[in-house]
Amino acid sequence: MISNICYAIVFLIESLISFYYFDFKFKRRISKKFIPISILLSGLVLYIINLIEIPLINAVCFYVCNFIILRICYNSSIKSGIFANFVLLFLMIITELIVILPFSVVSRFSLFESRSDAFILIIQAIMSKLLYFIFIWGVLKFSEKESKSTDSKFSILLCFLPIASIILMCTNVYLCTFYSVNNNFKIAIIIGNILILLSNIIVFYLHETTIKINRKYTQILLDYQQEKNTIDYYDLLREQNENSKILIHDITKHLKTIQQLSENKDSNIAQYISEIVNDFSIMNPIDYCNNPTVNLITHRYYEICKKNNINFTISIKNANIDFIKEHDITALLDNLLENAVESALMTNEKFIDFSISTRNSNFVIIKISNSCNKKPKYINGTLVSSKSTSGMHGIGTRSIKRVVEKYNGNLEMKFDSNTNTFTSTIGINSNIQNSNQT
Repeated sequence: MISNICYAIVFLIESLISFYYFDFKFKRRISKKFIPISILLSGLVLYIINLIEIPLINAVCFYVCNFIILRICYNSSIKSGIFANFVLLFLMIITELIVILPFSVVSRFSLFESRSDAFILIIQAIMSKLLYFIFIWGVLKFSEKESKSTDSKFSILLCFLPIASIILMCTNVYLCTFYSVNNNFKIAIIIGNILILLSNIIVFYLHETTIKINRKYTQILLDYQQEKNTIDYYDLLREQNENSKILIHDITKHLKTIQQLSENKDSNIAQYISEIVNDFSIMNPIDYCNNPTVNLITHRYYEICKKNNINFTISIKNANIDFIKEHDITALLDNLLENAVESALMTNEKFIDFSISTRNSNFVIIKISNSCNKKPKYINGTLVSSKSTSGMHGIGTRSIKRVVEKYNGNLEMKFDSNTNTFTSTIGINSNIQNSNQT
C-alpha cells in the first residue's frame, strides 16, 4: 500500500516536470487555477498505465498523454507539440537507463533482482525523475537566446544541488541494502527523498521565475527610459522652436527697418533684403493641427521622410486629441511613426499615410499605413522590431499598447499581403476620457 502511494507521488512529480517544461516553452491557454487539476489527472493516468508493467505501452502512453495535455492547456502547433513531447520521452528513457544500469552494477544487483525490491525501485524512480528534471532544465536553459547571459552562467551553479541530492540518495540505498534496516526506516527515507526531489524542483522553478521577473522589470525600465528620452527631446525641440520664432520675428523687424532706410539709396539692397525676409517667413514652423506636440512629432518625421524619399501623406488638420496627455501623445505617435519609417525604408515604393479623424463627434481614430515588404513577426503578441540592438525588440509596441490601454482604446495592427501595406489603427472614445478627468 505504502509503495503504491509512493509510486503515485513519483508519477505525479513526473507530470509536474512535464508542465514545468511546457510552462516555460509555450504560452498557457487555460487559467492558472486549472493547472494543478491537470497535473493531478495526468499523474494518475500515467500511474494507472504503469501498473500494466509493459515498458513500450508505458512509453507510448506517456507520449500521448503529454501531447494531449500540451494541446489542451497550451498554445502550440502540432509540429512543435510532436517535437516537444519527443524530447520529453527521449530524456525520460535516457535518464531511467542512466540510473538503473549503473545503479545495478554499483549496488551488485542484477537488473531483475533489483526489480523485485520495492524500496530500490522507488529510490531509482526518484533518482531518475530528479535527473530527468535536470535534463529538462538544461534543455530549456540552453535553448534560450539569453543562454550566454550572466544569469545563465550563475544558474549552472545550481546543478550542485541535484548532484548532492543524488549522492545522498545513493548513500541511503547503499546503507539500507547492506545493513539491517526495518521497513519503517525505509519508508522514512523514501519520503525524505521525495521531499528532496520536490525541493530541487521548487528551487529551480523559483530561480527561473525570479530571472523572468527581473527581465520583465528591466524591460519596463527600458520602456520608461526610452519614453523619457523622447519626451525630453521634444521638450528641447519645443523650446528651440519658440526661440526660433522669437529670433525670426526680431530679425524680420530689423530687416524691414533696413529695407525702409535703404529704399532711397539703393534699390538692389532693398530687393535683396526683401528676399531674405521672404526666406525667413518660409522657415516658420508648419502647423499641421492645433496641438503643438502633434505638430512637432509630425514635422520631425516629415523631415525624416523627405530626407529618405518616403512619400509622407498627412491628414490631421481636424485632429482633436487634447484629452491625451502630452507625454502619452509622444509615446504613442513617435513609436507609431518610428515603426512606420523603419518598415518603409526597407521597401521600394516607400510611403506613409498618417491621419487623425473624429467620428460621431467623440470617437478619435488614429491611423498609420506604411509600405511593408513582408509580414511582420510577432512574439507573444508583441511586434518584433528589425533593429539589431540587443534587448530593444518590441519596446515601441509595448509603449503603444500601454498608452492605448491607459485610455481604454482599441489597437488593431494588420498586414495586407496584396498591397504590401501594414496598418495600425487606434480608436479612443474622447467622451470617456473627459468624464474620467472630471
